[in-house]
Amino acid sequence: MTHIKSILNYFFLLSLLFLSNYSFSNTINKVTVIYPDINAPYDKIFSQIIEGIRSEFKGEVITLKLPRTFDRQKVFKNISTKKIIALGKRGMSIVKDIYQEKSVVVGAFPLMPNKISGVSLMASPTALFNSLHELAPQVKVINVVYSKSSAWLMEEAKEEAKNKGITLKAIPVEDIKMAVQAYNDLFENTKSKNVAIWLPLDPITANEKIIVPTILEKAWEKKIVVFSSKPTHAKRGALFSALPDNESLGKQLVALMKTVNNNNNVSVVKPLNTIQLAVNLRTAAHLGYNYQPSMVSDFTLIFPK
Repeated sequence: MTHIKSILNYFFLLSLLFLSNYSFSNTINKVTVIYPDINAPYDKIFSQIIEGIRSEFKGEVITLKLPRTFDRQKVFKNISTKKIIALGKRGMSIVKDIYQEKSVVVGAFPLMPNKISGVSLMASPTALFNSLHELAPQVKVINVVYSKSSAWLMEEAKEEAKNKGITLKAIPVEDIKMAVQAYNDLFENTKSKNVAIWLPLDPITANEKIIVPTILEKAWEKKIVVFSSKPTHAKRGALFSALPDNESLGKQLVALMKTVNNNNNVSVVKPLNTIQLAVNLRTAAHLGYNYQPSMVSDFTLIFPK
């Protein structure tokens, strides 16, 4: 009788262990994706990001839409997973209060390094310089004027320029007045056509009202390549600008989340490592470039339409 009781206890313990492991794995193999509820056609952006997350994440993906106004406490109650991917500024507003308790990554906005890990909408210098090499292979010097908001990209930019045998002239500024002076000096001292200007996603050095119109006008006059991290700049006259590859962004967020799981005490912010291109063919022709149809077919957006 004692022997039978021991066997029953053994199987009982095994069943508890199984249920415990099942419960643990059932939680750990789930991720909640928090994203804003917005109207078409912009909602497609988040659908594509989530598609990338689903294709990369080996488990269940739970989605949670945030309307323009929401009750924070109700949202918190609806989050049952240990892993969270928060998209957009609304998503960020939720996880800033819980990122220390859970594995959290954020994305789909121009994130700068802070306490929360994520993938910024700022294109990586590597991706940008690869595109520059394809579209303007004669460029040997890249000029970039940057402020505090884009300074975190400069180390990668310097390393990538070195790898490609390109000279990077990175000029730090603190305000728009300094930025205007830096660009004026740049245009005054630039004689070679083998020079390009990179406009990062920087509210000071790529100011839409004061800086960008002047740069594009002067660059056209001097036949200087301008490439940008902001999608709309190609339409305005830059040779090309970066577009987020939304599905790849979703995959990159999942890959980063695995790193966050390994060390929750370290915050990591990565730029976009995969981009699509908007290209201005009128600007290209003005600069002396005539791209093959096979190359043009790879561009996501072409201007003028």
